[in-house]
Amino acid sequence: MSKRPSINATDPRTGVIAPLPSFDLTPLTLAGRASPPPYPVEALGEILAPAAKALAHYVQVPLGMSAQSVLAAAALAVQGHIDIKKGNIGYTIAVLYCITVALSGERKSSLDGLAIKPIYEFQAERRAEYKSLLADYTAECEAHEIRYQSVIRSYKGTGKKPKPLSQDEQKILSEELAELERNKPKAPDRPHILMEEPTAEGIYKHFIDALPIAGLFSDEGGAFFSGHGMAEESKGRTITMLSQLWDGKPITRTRAGAGESGVLAGRRLSAHLMVQPVIADKVLSDPLMMGQGFLARFLVCSDASLVGTRFLADRDPNESPENDPAVNRFWDLIAELIRTPLPIDEAGELQPATMEISGDAYVAWVDLHDAIEEQLSPQGEFSVVREFAAKAADNASRIAAILAYLETRSSPTVKHIGRAGQIMDYYLKSMILRTQDAAQSSAEHEAYELFSWIKERGGEIDADDFKKLPAAYRSAKKARNLLSLLVSYGHAAVTVTGPNGKPRTWKTTEGRSDV
Repeated sequence: MSKRPSINATDPRTGVIAPLPSFDLTPLTLAGRASPPPYPVEALGEILAPAAKALAHYVQVPLGMSAQSVLAAAALAVQGHIDIKKGNIGYTIAVLYCITVALSGERKSSLDGLAIKPIYEFQAERRAEYKSLLADYTAECEAHEIRYQSVIRSYKGTGKKPKPLSQDEQKILSEELAELERNKPKAPDRPHILMEEPTAEGIYKHFIDALPIAGLFSDEGGAFFSGHGMAEESKGRTITMLSQLWDGKPITRTRAGAGESGVLAGRRLSAHLMVQPVIADKVLSDPLMMGQGFLARFLVCSDASLVGTRFLADRDPNESPENDPAVNRFWDLIAELIRTPLPIDEAGELQPATMEISGDAYVAWVDLHDAIEEQLSPQGEFSVVREFAAKAADNASRIAAILAYLETRSSPTVKHIGRAGQIMDYYLKSMILRTQDAAQSSAEHEAYELFSWIKERGGEIDADDFKKLPAAYRSAKKARNLLSLLVSYGHAAVTVTGPNGKPRTWKTTEGRSDV
């Protein structure tokens, strides 16, 4: 910002007072976080919307955060049962990747535990029976080995030299051994379907040893983005594998060792990662994750915080989600779907039923697709989130199919497409805001919050008041740095300095109200 001159300038050649140059005295704009749009919770329909509102009430979390959680849980439960055919455009799958941005202390863990409670219970049941299944498998393996050795001995003879076999005997032996190999006992599937911070290798191994559906769910998503799977040497492999799973493509693993390579098809994985704003800013500005289109597959939710307003005085201490009909209806449906046998072929690959978007519903989906496409132009509203918006119509078809399957077990109608369009409009606008926030300096965000705090308390602060600041800014070094930024941007001025020349008191300046 240009410095305000304190005196008029005099031309040394003529002694005439020269006119002042034109200075822009308007304070520079600080990067404040824009208020997120409201989540269109009613568009989630008769099952998910009441559950989202009830859970938001009981846990005292933002409504959008609750809506995101129940939608992600629904995707996890549905993904193995249906694929989606979009007219003659092609196929997609019922998988959703979600990111929820929420502050520390926003009760992410409490909400997550309730939203996917039926999944945790399903895993607990599978763990309880796994030990017995493993014992049966061990016994079957021993019996199989005894049978195998018995067949070998019957053709080997009792002497030291191997018994010579005729061609017919060799053929019979080969057929018997092949039959034994085909009937070799299969290890029981591992009980878990949820993972929190996997590597690409871990995901591949999970799909070999467990069910062909999985969920990447974490109420501390920062652990995933800073874990081994996202370290510099492995980030590319993890991103590629997760992108392939979102696309419904087979995943591959290539290694030098015998038996360590392979291709796995017919697997499904949905994701819900809950992260703090500072992690979201870092992730949404990561060039590799953005450049490869990985983040463009995610639905991002960032709702206004309720921290500081979650009082208990007027609440009934006896109310609970366990007694709420809307929550129980949601839980019962998720529990039913996750326990319904999956359509799996002999190779262990999913063979989901096809849910077709056709007729008037397809026309409505095409209209939605084209409306989004029009805004991808350089002058369009979605040009700043082009990669994300380019996948929005596909995500809308997935949301519509999941809602339709939950509610009717039938193909999406025009209403389902319309509701999915409302939800995608929210995610598009949220992504625009998050992208803009991520591009701004974190110091500017903090300076904006400090400026607002000072303005609310009279517009002046003294160094002795640093201990009264919000916890994040109480460090004298941190507070002085932010105040220095406010001064340089024209939003504050030093009014008192100490004996050593260091600023002691600052006052906010009158300028633009929107900083």
